[in-house]
Amino acid sequence: MDRRWQLFHSESVSEAGGRGILLLQAYTSRRVINPRAEHRVVPTESSDLQSVYQLSNGDTSVIVDCRQRLPAIGYIGLKLTDVDTRDLALTDRHEAPASLAEAPPVPLMPDITCGFLGHPGLAVRRDRQCWQLHPIVQKAWQPNDHQLILEAFCAVTEMTLRYELTLATRSAALSMRVAITNDSPSEALSLDACNLTLPVPDHLDAYTHLNGRWGLECQSNSQALDQVAYCRENRTGRSSHQGSASVVVHEKHTSETGGHALACQLAWSGNHQLRIEQRVDGRRYLQLGELLSPAEVVLDPGATYDSPTVWCVFSDGGFSGLSQQWYRLLRHDFPRVAALRNKPRPVQLNTWEAMYFQLDESQLLTMIEHAAQLGIERFVLDDGWFQGRDTDRSSLGDWWVDSSKLPSGLTPLIDACERHGMEFGLWIEPEMVSPDSELYRRHPDWILHHDPAPRLLARHQLVLDLTRPEVDAYLFKSISGLLEETAIRYLKWDMNRDIHQAGNALGHPAVAHQTRALYRLMDRINCAFPDVEIESCASGGGRVDCGILRYVSRFWPSDSNDALDRLSVQRGFSLFFPPELMGSHIGPETCHLTGRRHSLAFRGGVAFWGHLGIEMDVTTLNHRDREALALLVTLHKTHRSLLHTGQPQRLDRPKHDMAWGVVADDRREALFCHAQLASGIEPFPARYRFQGLDEHMHYQLRCIWPPVDGGFMREHVDAIATRPWSGSTLMALGIALPIRHPESVLIYHLSSP
Repeated sequence: MDRRWQLFHSESVSEAGGRGILLLQAYTSRRVINPRAEHRVVPTESSDLQSVYQLSNGDTSVIVDCRQRLPAIGYIGLKLTDVDTRDLALTDRHEAPASLAEAPPVPLMPDITCGFLGHPGLAVRRDRQCWQLHPIVQKAWQPNDHQLILEAFCAVTEMTLRYELTLATRSAALSMRVAITNDSPSEALSLDACNLTLPVPDHLDAYTHLNGRWGLECQSNSQALDQVAYCRENRTGRSSHQGSASVVVHEKHTSETGGHALACQLAWSGNHQLRIEQRVDGRRYLQLGELLSPAEVVLDPGATYDSPTVWCVFSDGGFSGLSQQWYRLLRHDFPRVAALRNKPRPVQLNTWEAMYFQLDESQLLTMIEHAAQLGIERFVLDDGWFQGRDTDRSSLGDWWVDSSKLPSGLTPLIDACERHGMEFGLWIEPEMVSPDSELYRRHPDWILHHDPAPRLLARHQLVLDLTRPEVDAYLFKSISGLLEETAIRYLKWDMNRDIHQAGNALGHPAVAHQTRALYRLMDRINCAFPDVEIESCASGGGRVDCGILRYVSRFWPSDSNDALDRLSVQRGFSLFFPPELMGSHIGPETCHLTGRRHSLAFRGGVAFWGHLGIEMDVTTLNHRDREALALLVTLHKTHRSLLHTGQPQRLDRPKHDMAWGVVADDRREALFCHAQLASGIEPFPARYRFQGLDEHMHYQLRCIWPPVDGGFMREHVDAIATRPWSGSTLMALGIALPIRHPESVLIYHLSSP
């Protein structure tokens, strides 16, 4: 068999975040989703199978244990020397009471015959036969010190299992993918489970996961990892608001600034499962994989399945160390992110909370004029622009301009933006259709369904079956027609409901195929219009993951612009994703989701820390708020290069406040923030200690936000600006903070000549 294998090269994550940092990546997909962005190699010569393989670069080692029939990760961390079988023997256990004579390992893909009594990583069958698979590693290729390809074959099931591991040459990043091929010449093979499985070091005894709901996503929760299994299964058809396929296992005492932690995320935008378990023998393991329905993946003779990617980061630098490594990875190794490293992320205005569906050409032109005066660089026309779209009950699928609202189409708006040096962006929701639409009346059979069950509406819409060629062709034609006819440079790509009924025209479960079809459609759009940026929105943060990040350059983390709630949303989001990917908008004074009111100083200070946007009617601002908003836009544009390229710093603080920052790579410049969430028992906030600075440098310290209005703030601003302060002083002694009201922020800028 002549099969080609893709290898991902990571070129990041070797300097910061603590000792022994390692990123583990496993990428697999049923088809090659984006062949332009992937380096592929063909193994040519097999070597005699060894018991131990070591991958290494300048400062990292990965040990692959092949002493038994399936490969297992034996070690990940700082570089080791002269590793052989005798070294691994030091970690072997002797026979436990009432157990197997030899403890089974925790292989990358445990199966039912390996003796491992945890959750299986791999399960296949041919009807009711051949489910007792027993693959054995038989071949290996190691072309250099940082690449390894292993092949296992199961004679019972006639199945080949291949692993690819590549340790990046310039970082502590390991890529790993697993492919399963049906070698039978005549019989189909059903794949029931394919979960990558990693042993968890025994000193990591707690875990932190992200959960939430619509309007309050990315909420961090920590628990002890006892003799129990934590399992989360997601069947929403997207990453979900409730819980993304990401987790951090860590020591109980791990903090923002110190302690060991291992973070993992599945790069997948569909159904998934996540499991962490401590067995009765004390061993712990972690599994991540696509959640498959029965007979959802059936491999024809000769067909191959590739599982979704798992990314992991290990750090002894606490949660700050984890974030630093994720940021380096995404900024260097994800093409859509890396391509924009040298382009400033434009400050944008979105029309949704300013106008909702009530669009009017004259009012939009006036808003563009006001936006230009504030320094806005991109104008995004949100929902309501297409034919008959006056509420959320109609028109999805009819992707042409509503002439009653925009009699001359989009051209006048785009021309006005261009006169002011602004880009123009547009909202679309191509995966959905309204029953009240021309598209649905013509093609009611184009949707996912569970006939004869009634078709379930969510947000008054149904889900199109993207796997149908005619649906894919219609959507590509509709989107490309908009992009060809007008100078649209940005798409806000939304998905406003879960997939509750995921059957296709054949009556087969379709989420796995639907997700890959979405990737193919987005890839076609990217290839045809490489200068158009895409934002991933799924009624807020319902689709935030490293799978969709191959095709987008921005996330919308939540539909709520409530600044207080946004602090916790942004904190969870920022654990894995850098600020330039995080849409952060200043909403109206009263949030339409929570009814809570916040000052512009607080709303602006919170939104400053991402990819800044404005989502309110700027034509109605009073003079004071207009001046403050213009100042914030100017500050963000002045400092966004640092904000969007620097190293994150997560500070430990009392529960009633929050602090974070970003430091330049050369440590000559930094931005830090303190957010007062609620009133503390003590009248004075705890001293603010910076981190990540150069202890030998001196820094000019300025409070750049909010605008000073006298009182304690004036005294504080004047006191810290008297002279340069040493980095050691700012980190060790810190500074006293002024007494402030709850729900307020301070932003500091530090610079060294």
